[in-house]
Formats: sequence, structure tokens, C-alpha cells
Amino acid sequence: MENLIIIENQNTNYHIVHSKDSSECIRYACDELQKYLYKSLNYPIPIFSDKCTKRGPEIIVGYAREYSTFNELNDKSNEAFMIKAINEDIVITGNSDRSILYGVYKFLEEFINFRCFSYDCETYTSLSSLSIPDDYILVQDFIFEYREVYFKDAFDASFASKNMLNSNLAKLGPVHGGKVKWYNFHHSFSDLINPNEYFDVHPEYFSYIDGKRIKEHTELCLSNEDVFNLCLKKVRTWIKENPECKIFSVAQDEWMGHFIKMACECEYCKKIDEANGSQSGSIITFVNKIASAIKKEYPDVLIHTFAYQYSRKTPTNVVPLENVIVRLCNIECSWSRSIEESALIDKQSQSAKFYEDLINWGKITNRLYIWDYSVNFRNYLLPFPNLRVLEKNINLYKKHGVKGVLMQGNFSHGGGGYLDELKSYVTARLLRDDSPTLDTLVKEFVCAYYGKYSAKYVLDYIYLWEDQVKGHDLWLYDDADHLMFTKSAINKSFDLLNQALKYANNDTYIKRINKLLLGMEYLYLVRLDMDTPNRDLLIDNFKQKLLDHNITEIFERTSLDFAIEVMKKSKYAKDRDNWYSLYYIMR
Repeated sequence: MENLIIIENQNTNYHIVHSKDSSECIRYACDELQKYLYKSLNYPIPIFSDKCTKRGPEIIVGYAREYSTFNELNDKSNEAFMIKAINEDIVITGNSDRSILYGVYKFLEEFINFRCFSYDCETYTSLSSLSIPDDYILVQDFIFEYREVYFKDAFDASFASKNMLNSNLAKLGPVHGGKVKWYNFHHSFSDLINPNEYFDVHPEYFSYIDGKRIKEHTELCLSNEDVFNLCLKKVRTWIKENPECKIFSVAQDEWMGHFIKMACECEYCKKIDEANGSQSGSIITFVNKIASAIKKEYPDVLIHTFAYQYSRKTPTNVVPLENVIVRLCNIECSWSRSIEESALIDKQSQSAKFYEDLINWGKITNRLYIWDYSVNFRNYLLPFPNLRVLEKNINLYKKHGVKGVLMQGNFSHGGGGYLDELKSYVTARLLRDDSPTLDTLVKEFVCAYYGKYSAKYVLDYIYLWEDQVKGHDLWLYDDADHLMFTKSAINKSFDLLNQALKYANNDTYIKRINKLLLGMEYLYLVRLDMDTPNRDLLIDNFKQKLLDHNITEIFERTSLDFAIEVMKKSKYAKDRDNWYSLYYIMR
């Protein structure tokens, strides 16, 4: 085995080559390859198309020259890519434009240690030479066909593309090879048939509960033939008007259904659900009917629905069709232990029930997706220490054949929740099949993002809370009086982050560590006794710090002004009378 020397001592015989008919994405991939190799080795490799005569060894990006087909990719997904040394040439190719761009980023990861930790933090190694073994080959595919990190920090197109996210919500365009584009990727029954438009004339279209049809907090009567025809017509319209979308949502609405009845209990819906042992029975029956009709006209379109709250349990007598995505949601679980660990400890727990549902749905559907969570919606800034659980749960999903994962965090317009930047990066990497261990991911992120001299203290802060939550439950709506928030842990956190500030050696690291401190300041302020002198003034000063970091929400979908008033009028920020929702949906 010998090495192919690509660049040595600011000299190269190589050219980056693409097809003369290359897409915008492939040309962009060539530019990215040239740009980062130049940053690392301080020498530009020329780029041209295969319309030009071959002048020497080449790095082929995509399909060019005689390199048009590869057996190694034949049985792989459309996102699979390959890096292969062939004689003197190096080929970076894949089964789609997006996969070829991924292949370029993987090449950079492998050979110049390139990392994109966030939209404003990238690293690479400065080298004097670059070579690759002459028998080198790497083929990579993805277990998860859909990878969504639902954090504001992950919506950035550059971050998403470089971390191989095909997220519906990221601002990915043709230059990035597109994405997995949904229409109505969320709750959609009221978008299909809106009760404000139809209920007064056709109450029979909506849920029959306790002897009457309901307009508020309602779902659809899924056994009604007119409801089916109206929904099918609307879905067809969506498909025609949104040709770039390949997934369309026909899914129950969200009215916190674990507290109230929502699903229709009319004679016919109830009969279907009772026959299936679950209220998912009528949903899957209805969605299958839509999916069957759509498949005849649009064989490449998928129909999505939820297994969520009242519909989470698997039906016993109906199986989702092949073009149906079932997305299972674990909102009732605790995040202090993994799903599998919780199920073993307490067989009656919500996590145990979810674990059973995960296994059972996996047996009957070929496209099981997961909607998971990594955030305290009620208090974005509070520590939500679930990194270890995050890794274990994602590995569990891989083990049980899950095909897509959405990990929801702080999606607010300003972002800025607990460890949002770190969690975005870690989740993105864990959703790939080539991820290193959690500790490696966390350490490399912290060193790059907060600075190597501050890293020890930030790491100790992160793992302090990962340890502190042991023995407790961790919910998505906890308050600042959670038992893990002890005085000693809070004081230790302040000490560690202040030490990190002391060793931060530039303004960027200082600003990022100060942003970390906001979580501890919030925790400290809302735990103060109401008669503490200057309490309101301290909270006003805290508000200004939030604004300095462009943080616009600290409670989900709630104005900052409202949240600040809640902090002032109640200990632990619990008194949220007259709360109102700034309801918006990221599309």
C-alpha cells in the first residue's frame, strides 16, 4: 500500500473535477472541498469540469469521466455515498446530489479533522501535507432516512448540511441537495376540516363525546364518508400545490388529550377502535384509506400520522400501508433515565408502556418514526440534563428498526435554551451511523466552542447536572423547585462557570460562557424569597442580559415581557394566570 499525495508543501498535481452537466449542488460541493482544503493546507486545488482534458490525478466529485456507476452503492439508499481511491484518482460520489455533498464533508472530516459545531463555530487541522492510502474506500449509509433536529440552532442550512441532517425545518435549498420536505409535518385534522368553518353546518364531521358533538378540542369523525372525501380532496390539493413535498400529514390535533377526551366515540368509530383495542384503530383505518387513494396517483408520496397520547397504543386488527409513516411520540416519559432502563425499573411506568408501544409498532409498520424531546418547555433556561439518555434512546431506536427521528428542543425564534448549541450538535451526530461516543462528542464540542482553557470547568458543569438528576424524574414541564436543584449544586455551578470565564481567552468564549450562566441566574432569581430586597430590579437586569443574547422566549411560545412579570410575581415562576400562547409553527 502506498499513499496518494494530494498536497505537499503548498504544491499539488491534483484537480477537483465535476461533470460538465453538474447540478448547482455538485458545483457547490467542489467549492466546499476546495475552500476547506485551502484553509487547512494554505493551497488551492484547481476546479474544472470533465469537458477539459485530463491533465493529471483528479478528485472526482460526483459522476464524471469514466466513473459513472459503482456496485458498492447499488443496494444503498439515495443518501449513501462513497469515497474511493481508484488508481491515481480519488472519487467522492453517491446516490444523489445531497449524498455527494455529504461525501465531501465526510472526506474533510476524515482527512483535515473538519467539524461544524454550530453556525458560528467550525474547526479543522492546519496541515503541511495531505495524502490518502491508494486502496482507501469508505461507503456510508444511514439507518435513519429522516433526521430532524428541531432546535433553532439546527435550522441553519450550513450547520444542517455539514452535519448530514435532511431536516424539513432547516433552511436547506437546491445548493444543499434539498431535504426531506413535508407539508404539514405536525397535527393537521383541523387544517383538513376546520371546525370554525364546518361545525355549525356539519357537526357530524367532528368528535362525538359523552352524547354530543363537540367543536372545541375536537377531532374528526373518521367513520364519516363525507369527512373522508373532504380530506382526500384537501390532500390532493396540497400535493398539486406543493410538488416539492413528498410527505403529507393526516394526523390528529393536539389538545393535551391525556387530560380530556378528544377522539370520536360515535357508534361507528367506537366499533372500529374496540375491534383494535386502541383509538389508533380508527386513525390507521382512515389514514390507510387516504394513502391507498393517493398511491394510485402519486406512488412516491407518503402519508404521515401520529401515534400520540390517546392513539399511542398499537391497533390489533389493522396494519399501516407501506406508504404510511407512523410517528410515535414519547411526551409522557421521563428523561432522567433511558426508556429501556425505566421500563426495567418500573414495568408500570409511562416509559415501560412506551417501550412496549415502540416494539409493537415496529412489528407492524415499515416506516416507524419517532418524535422525541430534549427540553423543558415550561422553563427553557433550566438545566435539562438528558445527554446520556439521548444517546441511549437513539441507540434503542436504531435497534428496533425506527426509520426517522425528530428531536425537539427549543425551537423559539431567539433560541438560547439550556445547552442548545451542544445538544443540536450531539443529536445531529448521534443520528448518523458513524458517531463516536457521547463523551467524545461533548468534549470536542466544549473545547472548540468554549475554549480549551475553559473546557474543563464547562465539562464539569455539564456532568454535574447529568449526575444531579439521578434518582429523580425529569419531565418536560418541571419548575425551579425540582428536587435536583439543590443549593449546593447551584453554588457549585456558579463556581465552575465563573472559573470558566476566568480562563476564557477571547471575547467570543466569554460571551458564550456568559450565555451559559443565564440558566443559573434564572434558577437563582426565581428561587429568591418574594421579599428579597431589589428582587424586581435584579430581574429587570436579567431581562437586559437575555436581550443582549437575542433571547426572545424563556417559556414556550410566550412573550418575554410576560415571562419577566411571572418571575416578579411568583416564586419559582409558577403563577402564570392569564397566560396566553404566541402560537406559531415552524414550517
